[in-house]
Amino acid sequence: MNLKSKFESGLSVFMVRMFQRRIPVAVRIELSNRCPNRCLYCNIWNTKQKEMTTEQVFKLLYELKQMGTKRISFSGGEPLLRDDIGEIIDYCDSLGMVPEMNSRGFLIDEKIDRIRKVKLLKISIDGPKEIHDYLSGRKNSFEEAVHTLKLAEKNGIKTIITVTITKQNIEYFDFLIDMAKKYNSMIAFQPLKLLSRGVSSMDNIWPEPEEYTKAISKLINYKLHKNGIMRNSLIGLKHIYHWPDYPKLKCSAGRLFCIIDTDGTVYPCDRIQYKEELPNCIELGFKQAWQKLKNVKLRCNGCGFCGSLELNFLYNFKFRVLDTIFKLVQ
Repeated sequence: MNLKSKFESGLSVFMVRMFQRRIPVAVRIELSNRCPNRCLYCNIWNTKQKEMTTEQVFKLLYELKQMGTKRISFSGGEPLLRDDIGEIIDYCDSLGMVPEMNSRGFLIDEKIDRIRKVKLLKISIDGPKEIHDYLSGRKNSFEEAVHTLKLAEKNGIKTIITVTITKQNIEYFDFLIDMAKKYNSMIAFQPLKLLSRGVSSMDNIWPEPEEYTKAISKLINYKLHKNGIMRNSLIGLKHIYHWPDYPKLKCSAGRLFCIIDTDGTVYPCDRIQYKEELPNCIELGFKQAWQKLKNVKLRCNGCGFCGSLELNFLYNFKFRVLDTIFKLVQ
């Protein structure tokens, strides 16, 4: 992201906060619910929905560009399962928006040449092999994810290891940080939270409160002394220390960011249960669907998801997150 884009993004945040404008600066698009993994904290793979066609995705991307979107995160499921993933990333890049992607690394050898324009590849790794394979519900998924890190580094693609904090992996943070160093990657730690389409219970992976706060304290200390690879900001780590009862923070969901489901349904955030019917951008067009989000009530006790949390800090004029954000987008 160049200096002009950074300035425009900052101006958008200011306009949203001060003048009650609504600008979708960052958007996540779920390209597919298909996924080879069966993660214990995710149920997306078990959700049967029609996927948007290539033409529908292109139309959506063009509309997002017109609405002021700067960054697109392509996710799933596993977006590499789409045959058109390369075309989608290339088109996003051609519009001047920053393409990012969440992946488990499935089919990476076949698709690496098609995703070279991805500016940030976020790879889920939840611990050493035994822990990661258990949490992902699939044998050899650890080797696959590590191979993706190696291949991305070789091809000059910036990466982030994303870690969902569970009682199984909470003692392996040093291992994961060392892995990030080894492969020249950043790393992000995120607390558990039930998703709107997630599993019904996570009692079997929920960390013990005392172990959790001890582990986050360790990450805070690491950030204070060696913050180069940590995706989490210091203010963000201090916020998630209080999981699951977070300090109050005015939320920018549906104002600065949103999530678009595989079938075109637009969510302010996918970590909230909704009573209202949500708009669909395939049926209405994104502009009209985005406007309808202002009628959707956010019923949430807060979240620790890195991207959303840092947008919320900016929305609340807490600029201490900027050093971490600029490292991410430079």
